[in-house]
Amino acid sequence: MKAVVYFLISSITVSLAGLMGRWEFPILFIKPKANVYITGLTRHGISILFGLFAILSQSSLLVSFLLTVMAGLWYISGPYFVRRWKVISTVCVIACTIACFISYTASYQLEMTYTEWSLFTITLVLFGHTLDHLDALLNTFPYLVSSNKLEQAKFQKATSAAYWVSILRLVISMPPESELDVSPIEDMETAIRVLGPASRSWKTMAALFPVNLRQDLCLLYAFFRTADDLVDDAPTPEACEENLVTIRLFLRDVFLTTKHSGSETSCLPLHLDWDHYARLLNHDQDVLAVFRNFARIAHYLCPRAMSELTDAWELDLRGEPVKKQKDLLNYAALVSGTFGELCTCAIMYKTGNGNWAYKSDTNQARDDEVLSRARSTGQCLQLVNIARDVIADSLVGRCYVPMQYMAYPQIYDILKITRNPYQVGETTLKTFSLRILSLADQISDKAQKGIDGLPNEVQDSIRAAFEIYMAIGPTLRNDPGFPLRAKVPKRQQQWIALCCIYGFRGPVIRAIMSTFYQIISVSFSLFARLFNSRTGPKTHSL
Repeated sequence: MKAVVYFLISSITVSLAGLMGRWEFPILFIKPKANVYITGLTRHGISILFGLFAILSQSSLLVSFLLTVMAGLWYISGPYFVRRWKVISTVCVIACTIACFISYTASYQLEMTYTEWSLFTITLVLFGHTLDHLDALLNTFPYLVSSNKLEQAKFQKATSAAYWVSILRLVISMPPESELDVSPIEDMETAIRVLGPASRSWKTMAALFPVNLRQDLCLLYAFFRTADDLVDDAPTPEACEENLVTIRLFLRDVFLTTKHSGSETSCLPLHLDWDHYARLLNHDQDVLAVFRNFARIAHYLCPRAMSELTDAWELDLRGEPVKKQKDLLNYAALVSGTFGELCTCAIMYKTGNGNWAYKSDTNQARDDEVLSRARSTGQCLQLVNIARDVIADSLVGRCYVPMQYMAYPQIYDILKITRNPYQVGETTLKTFSLRILSLADQISDKAQKGIDGLPNEVQDSIRAAFEIYMAIGPTLRNDPGFPLRAKVPKRQQQWIALCCIYGFRGPVIRAIMSTFYQIISVSFSLFARLFNSRTGPKTHSL
């Protein structure tokens, strides 16, 4: 009975701590610039107090043991606990209340006091946050354990023996917080700020991923968004071209030096001249921070995919029309297909499946078939994005609709140059959109297989994100008009995520959702007619 109660309380406590603590990146609560004296007093003073309480405690051996464990945990992560006091306090209060209730109902068989149950629960909460703290350090500063990239790849998976050995080595040799390099943390904060409004939805979706993967995907996405803005939104066409040249130069330098550089005190490649890039980027510190973030993770990313991504940006700069349907497919593969491949490299590396940047005699981890399917996943989502944004793109002077779809060439000029999509007519625009959606549907099965090739721990979250985005298609098809930017309702997103978790996949879920919303649409239409018939104009005889 006692073992069952322990297991029940432990499960509830760990689940609560994980649920409430995963919405922020743990690394952001590590502050190397904090006051050394206050940090030292917090860490050493409170851990000593716990130790004294353990020695002087007359309650029971269990209380002394738990206080001793808390003293050790506080010595390792005390300042981190203080900065996360809101989450830790909330979890402790809820978990202790549940623990005391469970212990009360089972008190006739358990010889434990409420104090013992409360201390046991608090110790579990602190232990979980200590692991979050150590994992953040290991993920951001892997050179504290090993500066060898091959060794670092071995301790990425949290369930592996190498990971736990690395955690132990980190605890033994962990330097004071003030001696840590602050730049990776500040650059991470910059990446989140640069993402702006997109960071909220990104963090919500990415919260389903393991913490170490979530952090690196955020850095990769921030670089993708920042580079795209540099090429698309510079003040002049000349500045856009100069920025593209700078990005290509940066990528060449990063990938040329990544194989051969390493440092015991930094994750940055050693041979990059950051002063030179500061001049090229007009000393924009936010952009430089995002570039530094990318350089830290570039050692496991595919150089060929990044090169193809710059080719896609060059196509945008040229402003050439998309003539054929195959040109649209190629463009979608270059933009989001390559980004899907890069995300797969990050996923595989951070889940302990090896470095997929290169394939060689000494590195057999990379699976080109999985990467090809990942490109299809990104390509499919990009096609949906283009179909949704036909009007929005036209309003800013962009047109990705193939000229093959247009009845006469002037339609392209109206969309691209005149920027007056409504002159073409919603019916025609929606026809373009539906044809592009049909392309996405044709490759969706291969895109699903791309998700199936990923590690089990990330499949559900990625499948949920994929299906939520694919649900834009039925939303557009069922809309009587053509909205400026179709969105999937939040409740529908939640339902899709739930279906993905419980096994409904691919075309099955899309068919279910399409039928469901058609029924809802018909029901509302019938209700509206009935309501209008009852509240319509009435005539009165005099």
